[in-house]
Amino acid sequence: MTPARDDLPRYSRNGRTLSAYRTREIAYPAPRPLRVGDNEIRVVNENATAKARPSRPADDPRTGLPDRKPRAALREPDLVPGPGEGVLSILVAGGDTAPVVGVDGVPVSVGNGQLDLVLRAGPHTVEVQNLSTVDPVVVDVAEGGAHRLQFFENWMVGHRVLGDLPETFAFVSTNAGCWLWLVVTSLICGLPVGGIMSLMPTETWHLVSGIVIGVLAVAFIVSCWPLYRRAKAKYQRDVAAQHRTIMREPVPYTPDAILLGANPSAVPPMPVGAAAIDLHLECGRHLWAGHRKMAMGSFLSRAWTRPPRVRIDGVEQPAAWGHWRYHVPPGAHQIMVTVDGRPLDLDIPDRHTGPSEKHRERTVEARAGQAVSVKAEAHVYAVWRPATGDIETFEPRLWLETA
Repeated sequence: MTPARDDLPRYSRNGRTLSAYRTREIAYPAPRPLRVGDNEIRVVNENATAKARPSRPADDPRTGLPDRKPRAALREPDLVPGPGEGVLSILVAGGDTAPVVGVDGVPVSVGNGQLDLVLRAGPHTVEVQNLSTVDPVVVDVAEGGAHRLQFFENWMVGHRVLGDLPETFAFVSTNAGCWLWLVVTSLICGLPVGGIMSLMPTETWHLVSGIVIGVLAVAFIVSCWPLYRRAKAKYQRDVAAQHRTIMREPVPYTPDAILLGANPSAVPPMPVGAAAIDLHLECGRHLWAGHRKMAMGSFLSRAWTRPPRVRIDGVEQPAAWGHWRYHVPPGAHQIMVTVDGRPLDLDIPDRHTGPSEKHRERTVEARAGQAVSVKAEAHVYAVWRPATGDIETFEPRLWLETA
């Protein structure tokens, strides 16, 4: 039976359930970002013909001030493809995290910046994993052609996207810095000055002035801090609004297995007399390094989550993290999803605690001409253990639910 959503053992104190857990082995219900300082993009696959470059600076190099002109997202690639090859450029923007890029199931790079990659002509599946998985994109590389993709994630507003994004982005203004400056100035100047003048007055007007300054400082802090947070949230939403992917056509892997993607242009019609199962496969990646932000932590960010395995009525189906459609005959069908919690592509020792796989089964009723929606939500866990110098992984969690 599929476990209930509240089966995660929470940490309780005096009968009240808290939002945090006692140990990191018992994970949070949603992934927390692995924030790292060394998140500039770098190539992790020695066999790939690739070049990694940092993103374009947002400030004007001559003045150091924010550049208010529309800014091009990607640079022209420096690599020259050979016969039967093309170039794929991927721009990765994950903020203070370090996303990992994979092509055809093989990790290629980790970090933020532009990746130029030479690939043989033909279709290739591009994936990016960070806080969670996103729908893969299939790119048909043409001989001598140059293709572009972008990945953007803002974990503060919960927006992540991989696909064809705009080639240029407009400057987004904000007054959040002004409100923050007023708060900081009131904290480090207004409150100390007001306190000193009030507690150690030498003249009567010192006492009055100190009280007035202190009251004004408190008023600025109380009123400006919510305004700062509101302005910052609006800025994050405005930036995310510019990063909206263009619709793409679904990609058939077999006649009965179709990768729909996150934003399909049109859902393919069902065969006459057939039904469909729309399966959404998603995985949250809980990666911990023990600090709020690590100077060196991309060694854990490069962990690559294995793809799920899907069986319908005992038959293995093509699958990857994302939205899929499977054509089936009308009637009852058994769906089984298996997730492996052991990461790939780590360059330091790792060990696993508990069962390595988790699988769930569910029987659904599919009617002719209709699609039944099913969601598989998985969570995998990896923790950096400084005392032993290795990474410890744990049994994954998995839910399989009908929409």
